[in-house]
Amino acid sequence: MKRAASNRTRPVSGHPQRSSSVESAHNSANNHDSKRRRILAAALKLFARQPYQAVTMDRVAQDAGVAKGTLYLYFSSKEALYLGILTDGLESIAMRYQSSVDPGADVAERLRRAIDVSIRFYGEQRDFLRLIATEEPRIAAARNRLIEGWRERGYAFFSALIDEGVGQGVFAPTDSRMATLAILGGMRSVLLYYGSDRPVSALSRDFGEFVLRGLSAHGGIGRPMEARS
Repeated sequence: MKRAASNRTRPVSGHPQRSSSVESAHNSANNHDSKRRRILAAALKLFARQPYQAVTMDRVAQDAGVAKGTLYLYFSSKEALYLGILTDGLESIAMRYQSSVDPGADVAERLRRAIDVSIRFYGEQRDFLRLIATEEPRIAAARNRLIEGWRERGYAFFSALIDEGVGQGVFAPTDSRMATLAILGGMRSVLLYYGSDRPVSALSRDFGEFVLRGLSAHGGIGRPMEARS
């Protein structure tokens, strides 16, 4: 009878050890990601404000709040860290667009949205914008491979949208690569040199309207631009 009572009161909790192991692995992964984000954020701030040669791994570790040995577990060298910042930022903007665009929207709206996502991203990430706008001769070859690869993706993406719009008669016939260069260069210039007297949302809206009006086959896609006082 005592044995039966013992069986009745035994907890039925599945596999507590397995559950604990899964939770521990999840916490470990979150901690790993958190440290990596802190390292990238601290390094980005330093590289955007100082020459490459002035940034040290000691200072990055200090600003990120990690041990220097921990830093080297994530990035084997200063060059790897610098290139990691570029890769992370460029992938982030691609993911942001993919998660925010409606693939069923018309081509003009998709182009407008791509411009808006890009300008808002770089508006939030001014340090990253400064980093990609500044040449770094000490690691020029590796840096240029990353930047050129990203630019070619951007050219292909925007050119395809423009060609699609031309094919549909929404955009006037144009050199899509030249138009893409103007769009990409214009977005960067607006954020770097326009000044801070207008919010990024207004810059995004007006720049998008400017581009769409320039491409339009009908002379007037979108809303009229608001006059500045």
